[in-house]
Amino acid sequence: MDYIIKDHAKLFDDLIQVLDEDKSEPHALEYLKAAKFNYDQRSMDHMLMNVVLTIYDLLGHSATNDKLRTKLREVIVAHVNQKFDAVKQLSTLSDQYRASGGKLLTHEEILQEVNERRGTSR
Repeated sequence: MDYIIKDHAKLFDDLIQVLDEDKSEPHALEYLKAAKFNYDQRSMDHMLMNVVLTIYDLLGHSATNDKLRTKLREVIVAHVNQKFDAVKQLSTLSDQYRASGGKLLTHEEILQEVNERRGTSR
């Protein structure tokens, strides 16, 4: 879980760096900084609102230049590709596990194991 949190925080940092270097969208930069702060504080409702405001600000201004859009797109595409690579690796491991006779868990069994590991009950 900690890995996922750090990975998403890195995405925020990378996007903030692009906006900070460009300097043409100060409102979007501030909204995104606020979103990252809210994410770090695990305030998901506030984080989501700030992400929406960031996107609104970037898409709502025709002044957002193509160079900035390209840089933001590159950061997001790199992040998504990293996730897809991880999914492919997990699929390969899953195939190997099944091929070696491993038993796949049902949805209920997965939830039960997750709850046990977290020390929670349903």
